[in-house]
Amino acid sequence: MCTISDKIILCTCDVKNVENLKHYWILFRYDPEQGDLLIGQPLGLYEFLQTENPNNTALLLNKLNTANLFDQPLEFKNKDRLQISIHFKENRNPTDFGFEYKNGKWKISEFDYFDWKSQHIEIKEGKIKSPIKKVMK
Repeated sequence: MCTISDKIILCTCDVKNVENLKHYWILFRYDPEQGDLLIGQPLGLYEFLQTENPNNTALLLNKLNTANLFDQPLEFKNKDRLQISIHFKENRNPTDFGFEYKNGKWKISEFDYFDWKSQHIEIKEGKIKSPIKKVMK
């Protein structure tokens, strides 16, 4: 089972389309003018195909709040949301981790594409360096 690396870095370099990358992140900013109404729910076998290490979310949250995971300083605002998408070898699809910035700290926030896009806009994105390490059984 794979786990998040302690050497993980969220790079702020320009990328044409992060969704073509194996590992990427997207920063969303709350926009009260957004108000798009997206109806629907993605369907598929995603939940059944994931082999997730339950410590990964907690590890990412800890790193976000105790160390700067970004390669350069960024300023965050309340209600900012961060999607971290990592493709673990044992999973068919990438695993999306969601976080929301509140009162100077990141909190876990379930990633829901439709909900996030209805109230937020994408303001920054990039690739992830050294995202995972193999855990020996």
